[in-house]
Order: sequence, then structure tokens, then C-alpha cells
Amino acid sequence: MSEKIEQLKQNLSDARATLNQAFDAIGNREDEQIYSEGAQWTLRQLAIHLALSDMGHNRMVFSYANDKDFIPADYDIERYNKRSVEKQAEMTLQEARESLANSRQEFIAWLDNLDDETILQKTGRHATLRIMTLEEIIGIMSGHEDAHAQDMMAMLASN
Repeated sequence: MSEKIEQLKQNLSDARATLNQAFDAIGNREDEQIYSEGAQWTLRQLAIHLALSDMGHNRMVFSYANDKDFIPADYDIERYNKRSVEKQAEMTLQEARESLANSRQEFIAWLDNLDDETILQKTGRHATLRIMTLEEIIGIMSGHEDAHAQDMMAMLASN
């Protein structure tokens, strides 16, 4: 396996470890609000968002790797995030964590079976509407989890 793929896997693993550490710190506080602006999610709703985002990122990368369109030019990430979390309102924190584990296992298996790392240079539209390489999208996956994990840990430490 190439050094590039190993590094991507390590970045994903590091971000997930930080996220799991944040989840472990939630305890019985999952219904506390973490964000006061934007979506104004609770910690559990943020976990749902992360689970849905991880599945979406997987489908996005897999689609672009196979030269298929995924994100339309008029995609509204804020609307999608709000509605997708509302639709999954019954998901528990544990179910979100299980979904995250499953989607990451699926993604790592895909990376492990990647015959040609030049696929990582294919491009597609990310949910932010920026055109990116698959390698950049995978970087966003790590950064997205890490940023939300840092937000959770800061919120839990301050209260």
C-alpha cells in the first residue's frame, strides 16, 4: 500500500479516535445544546449529523471514483444537514456511533482494495460546492470529524 493511502488512513484513524474520545465524555449530557447558532444541535443531533455525513462522504467518494455525478451544482448543504438530522431524530447516540463505525470500516476496506492511487486525483463537487480531488475530500472527512470533536470537548469541558 502506498504511503499516501497509509497517511490518509492514519488521518482518518486519528480523527475518529478524537471523535470517540469526545463521545465517551458525553455521559448523560447528550441532550445538551452544543451550537447556539446555525443548526443549534444537541450533542446527540451532532452525532446523527456526523453519522449521516460519514455515509454521505463515502457515497460521494465512491461515486466520483466511478466517474458518476453525486453533488448537484445547486446543492444546499445547510438545508440538507438540517433536514437529514430531523428525519433521523429517533437515532440514539449509540446508533450514531455504530453507524460511524460501520461506514468507516466500509471506507477503509475501499482504500485497502484500491489498486491505483491515481484514482485519488479524480475530482468531484463536494457538498461545499467546491470541486476537489478525492484525496482532498478524504482530508475534509478527517477535518470535519476533528473540528466537531474539538467543539464537543470544549463544550463539555466548559460546563
